[in-house]
Amino acid sequence: MTLIERDHEITDLDDLLRDCIHGKGRVMVITGPTGVGKTELAYTFSQRAAAAGVTWLSATCSRTDRNLPLGMASQSFHSAALPIEHASEAARLIEEAAFSAKSIGESPHNPDWLHTIQGLWSIVLELSTSSPVLITVDDVEYSDALSWQLLLNFVQRLNNANVFVVVTATENPQGMDPLIEIDLMRHPHCQHMRLGTLSQEGVTKMLCKSMDQETAEKLGPDFHAAGGGNPLLVEALVEDYLHESGESNSLVIGDAFSRSVRALLHRTDPTSLRTARGLAVLGDLAFPNLLAELLELPQATVQQTLNYLAAVGIVDGESFCHPETRSAVLDDLDAEQRKDLHRRAAQLLHTEGAASTAVAEHLIHAADGLEPWAMAELREAADQTLLNDEHEFAIQCLRLAIDLCQDDARRAALRAALARTEWLVNPAATAQHLDPLMAVAREGRLGFEDVRMLLRFFLWHGRLEEAAEALRRLNSMAAESAEKETLFRLGVTHQWLASAFPPLLLDAADTSMDSTKPAAGVWQLQGAALLSGFLRTEEDEHKIATAERVLQSTTLDDANLEAVESSLFTLLYSDQADRAAPLCDVLLEEAVQRRSPTWRAVLAGLRAHIAIRQGDLAIAHKYASIALDVLPSRSMGIHIGLPLAALIRTNTEMGKFDVATQLLRHPIPAAIYQSRFGLHYLQARAYFHLATGLSHAALNDFLSCGRLMRSWNLDTPVLVPWRQGAAAALMQMGQPNQARTLLEEPYDLPGGDSLRAKGATLRLLAATGDLKKRPALLREAVDMLQSAGDRLEMAYALVDLTHAFNEIGELHKARMIGYWADRVADECQAEPLRWAVRQDDPAEQETEDTESMGLLSDAEQRVASLAALGYTNREISRKIYITVSTVEQHLTRIYRKLNVRGRRDLPAQFSYVELR
Repeated sequence: MTLIERDHEITDLDDLLRDCIHGKGRVMVITGPTGVGKTELAYTFSQRAAAAGVTWLSATCSRTDRNLPLGMASQSFHSAALPIEHASEAARLIEEAAFSAKSIGESPHNPDWLHTIQGLWSIVLELSTSSPVLITVDDVEYSDALSWQLLLNFVQRLNNANVFVVVTATENPQGMDPLIEIDLMRHPHCQHMRLGTLSQEGVTKMLCKSMDQETAEKLGPDFHAAGGGNPLLVEALVEDYLHESGESNSLVIGDAFSRSVRALLHRTDPTSLRTARGLAVLGDLAFPNLLAELLELPQATVQQTLNYLAAVGIVDGESFCHPETRSAVLDDLDAEQRKDLHRRAAQLLHTEGAASTAVAEHLIHAADGLEPWAMAELREAADQTLLNDEHEFAIQCLRLAIDLCQDDARRAALRAALARTEWLVNPAATAQHLDPLMAVAREGRLGFEDVRMLLRFFLWHGRLEEAAEALRRLNSMAAESAEKETLFRLGVTHQWLASAFPPLLLDAADTSMDSTKPAAGVWQLQGAALLSGFLRTEEDEHKIATAERVLQSTTLDDANLEAVESSLFTLLYSDQADRAAPLCDVLLEEAVQRRSPTWRAVLAGLRAHIAIRQGDLAIAHKYASIALDVLPSRSMGIHIGLPLAALIRTNTEMGKFDVATQLLRHPIPAAIYQSRFGLHYLQARAYFHLATGLSHAALNDFLSCGRLMRSWNLDTPVLVPWRQGAAAALMQMGQPNQARTLLEEPYDLPGGDSLRAKGATLRLLAATGDLKKRPALLREAVDMLQSAGDRLEMAYALVDLTHAFNEIGELHKARMIGYWADRVADECQAEPLRWAVRQDDPAEQETEDTESMGLLSDAEQRVASLAALGYTNREISRKIYITVSTVEQHLTRIYRKLNVRGRRDLPAQFSYVELR
């Protein structure tokens, strides 16, 4: 017996073919695990032999053939290669022997049976006189007993015959069938070819048949790793690749691969299929001892089977060669089989003390028939996975735990935990829990923090009546408790409501927090109260510093929503947009990393408003779009007001009025107008009406903002400058006196010293006053708005200043300011403002001005730019921190280099050098 290596299989088969043609009788036994190509190899050889004139008799056995006497023999002699007379004789002999099968089986030396063997062999010998005869049997291990005896008898007679036998046999986990190894392979002229899986090089060669060599060499390692070198699986991978990949040069796992995995396993023995399924269910915890216990098999048998599955190319060690292999095996299980295996796996891992997350995974798949201990495992698993931001898995754990829980109080706590977790990924899902939880709260069986959560969620969904009831419940619970920390938390909640949902509090000014602050989380708690105090009192640097500290020290948690939101708005409303932006960006990145669409939507909406205050319309549009993309509208609740308002405002300022019109048709909750978010929406809508000439509609929206803000004790221009907006609408309506009266109305409001608010007011007042005084007022407004960091409002002031200089006939200055206004508007992407400033085209001077600028140093260019804008020498010295004498020296050199007589002759291009 000779063992032939796979790499030389074709060469050795060619040698066998030559022996067959030249009359050397031999036996070839091709063995190997399932799917490695035994049948294909034997068929290739047989086809070659038949083409060379060999008479080919073939049979394929299956498990059912074992119960069919002479089934294999009947196949072999039922061949088109047999002359009719030989076929008829063989059929008669086999039929007679099959009829007497019972007596023959009991005595293989029965004379009638021996007569049958001799008769059939005589037919083979007679055929071999004219040409060699090849007998092939595929999967010979499934042959019936009589056919097996016949085959062995033929093999014993091969020495002097021109007859050749090629059989294939599948090795199982225990090795080769002993009958084959002992009875067949002891023949002196028997060769044994054992096939294994393909090497990486072999896989690459196989790929070259379907793709170019470069691609095959690149994909070869991945195909070999995924398919374990099994030709059947590699062929399926090729099919998936050719069907789905297009021009891609990467591995594709599709239906063909999954089907082949299942087919391959069903062709193995039952123990191998069972082991593969157990391995798929246990996953990473499929250690041999646990797998053996799950399958109720000896550990030695399991290890032996795993080795066999590795030889087949299904597994690598104690895991599948590719994750999709595991998926294919799991998909092959029917629902009840899978549930049963997962149920037993959960019990096994629970007994072994495995991690609760591992146990919970199986409990979720088992779903029913679980024991009481399962609830505790699920609750612990939910807590653990939330630490890793695996929200979906935690939700599954909590839902199943609720179904299993029989205690009302514990079920309520679990439902509250579920609501918190679902809020992180889809706030709309929390709505189903609110009424059941409120019912429990009315019975006094819900904790303070859970009721506080209910309040927030009712507000989120715009259910103000239920929110008011939850607030009354909180007040009652705090009064009954009288604990300092509870009272402090209630005060924080009141302060947050006073700035976010003022109608819920009859008198926000009387709301106060207990002076005793808890040690833990004090910054986060105080952060929620910052905005209410800031909007109702003068700007306090301490509040701004506290807001920054809150944002720097907090991590994203549903309990910190109020603190984060209030702190960012405190910075935003205090003209600190440049400080708020990077802090918001850090939190946004954390929201992405922690896989919370809700946090991402909330923060993106806030970031959009920060960008608007900076005059960066493109960034505002980007973040507002993100906010509306990551969550469905119904999940945004009242918070949809922020990103929607930002999108309406940015599209309006960019001149995309048709887009803004469509956005204004987007449905919003009616309760939004009872929140601060509604003010921003009304403001955005009003600016749209103003930009499109709907003056009366704009005035109505601005005045509505004013009425709400006054009724809420939140009348401050840093929130929504409704007076400035209403004045702009009145001026558009041709009522400048009424506009001036509104702007000059004496009031002492928080935020009145805001440079942004004062600059915007000054710009509008300039338009209502004497034309000659207008440029000075507008230049002062530009300075204020530039210091406040609001480039969009500054662009409006510059455009007005350009028009003012034009109207008074100072065309040179108009051209200079026009350059600056155009540059700022372009940076903001505010196209309507660019249209407004381009009425006087400065292009003809541009080349000459640019050449002039190149003659000056950077310091001289900066001084020249300020001088061109009309600033005095003393004002220039203060702005760029140099002495008046140094300014005079710079100007002397500038006039000499440019050959001009004074600052009125400076090129217009210098008017916006300062912005670079």
